Amino acid sequence: MPHNSLMTAASDTDTQRKLSELSFLREIAQLASSTRDWDEMLRIVIDRTTDAMRAEVSSLYLVERRDGLLRLVASNGLNPRAIGKATLRLGEGITGWVANARVPLTVRDVHAEPRWKVVPSVDVDRFTSMLSVPLVIRDEVIGVMNVQTVELREFERGEIDFLQTIANQVAGIIEKSRLQRDAERKLREVSALFEVSNVLTSTLELDEVLGLVVDRLVRVYPGASGGILLRDESGEPVLRARSGSLPRSALAAARTALAETRPVAAADSLALPLIAGDRLVGAVALHVPGQTEFAETEVAFVGALANQAALAIDKASLYALERRTSERLRELDRARSDFVAVVTHDLRTPLSVVRGYLDLFAEQTRKNKNGHGLPLAEATAQVERLDHLVDRILASVKDDRPDINVRRARFDLRAGLVSAVREMGPMARKHTLRGPRAGGPLWARGDRRRTAEVVAGLVHNATKYAPAGTSITVSVAREKDRAIVRVADQGPGVPPEDRRRIFEPFVRLGSDEISGAGIGLFSCRRVAEAQGGALWFEDPPGGTPGSVFAFSVPLARGDDR
Repeated sequence: MPHNSLMTAASDTDTQRKLSELSFLREIAQLASSTRDWDEMLRIVIDRTTDAMRAEVSSLYLVERRDGLLRLVASNGLNPRAIGKATLRLGEGITGWVANARVPLTVRDVHAEPRWKVVPSVDVDRFTSMLSVPLVIRDEVIGVMNVQTVELREFERGEIDFLQTIANQVAGIIEKSRLQRDAERKLREVSALFEVSNVLTSTLELDEVLGLVVDRLVRVYPGASGGILLRDESGEPVLRARSGSLPRSALAAARTALAETRPVAAADSLALPLIAGDRLVGAVALHVPGQTEFAETEVAFVGALANQAALAIDKASLYALERRTSERLRELDRARSDFVAVVTHDLRTPLSVVRGYLDLFAEQTRKNKNGHGLPLAEATAQVERLDHLVDRILASVKDDRPDINVRRARFDLRAGLVSAVREMGPMARKHTLRGPRAGGPLWARGDRRRTAEVVAGLVHNATKYAPAGTSITVSVAREKDRAIVRVADQGPGVPPEDRRRIFEPFVRLGSDEISGAGIGLFSCRRVAEAQGGALWFEDPPGGTPGSVFAFSVPLARGDDR
């Protein structure tokens, strides 16, 4: 009877223990569906496991595959400052052996166990017995759970199985938590990439772009800090944008990524170069406190964000450069306008003096019946033209984009050319200047005075290049709805490769002995086009040497003559 009573008592104790174990496993299962954060959940599991196993301490190590390490992530009896820092290599110590062997291991006295390895910052000498079991998910070891006691203890088969069951439950919790955190992180990553891509079209201000990119990056990792380094004009990396307190290690990683054009990953920091096309524009740095390693997917995300950021930064940088260049050009244009205005205005004084002398000389000539009959009227007309030219130049520099001012009216083009050739006689006195053939009026629509200026410019150009004593011929012909004026000379001609660029400003052919600034043909073409015509170069007929510059003038409507 006493024997039966003992058996009954033992059975009741075993039943009570199993009920307690089942209740504990149910509590762990409920933790998996709770809203507690990761650290709190692990702390509760470790505390409950210590009580359920009747031990003095429990600890949990998780595997970091990239570095081949086991890292202490939770404990309720070891040095709390070692949590998150203490590591063992796979295969090292009892914990590492269990991770490699993937089977539980019980040790009665760790001090007599060859596989035991003391970690000075973690282990305490007073603990003797130890039970370690692997955490396995989908045939992969993700960690090891340990319990330790002060008194020597032989762990029974049921206790080993119970701790293994707890480890399996914890492995499921860890896997679920990882999947949930990955899903949340991926959602934040997609949102960050979307928002950074919007930066490409939302703003072109460089500082605003940098701030937005850094802000979107650190949002993905709560508690993180980040920054962007760009090179200054001397090529030195400078921190241009920052969010949070970025440690020196993260800045050093960013400088290395920038100098070596490669990703740099540490335990809690990640830095990548910013490359737009084939141009290195800077580097981005990310610091996540408590991070033990960056997964390949995380590195890929930061890389994708860096690529988007590089495009936005490159675009904003080019915009800033264009804006600075435009401002410099505006300053140069203002300086040019001021210079032209001053110089042109200064022409007024000598012109006024020359005009005064001409008027005085004309009056004296009229009083003197024996005057020499000098063409003073023509000289005075030329001075008036110069005076009008000064007015036009002064008016043009007041406008950012001066237009050619033409007054279109019906005029006799043939008569206008005859008059212009007569006025240019003194200028072409070293050449034989021939005007258009006599004929009836050729009515055109344009500015008579500006048309004469084009002819004068072309004749003046011919006198500079054609040898003295040769002919310069001005002719006019009617073609459909326009008249063609040609100025032909017997000079060296224009090489084919230069026939387009001679109409550009400040382009001069020939030696430096030939005077001019290279704007004559450019100015003539602008006037011709302002009247609705064009100016171009032609080869002389019959293969004879020389040049022919032709421009068109629209005919007046209703002209049947």
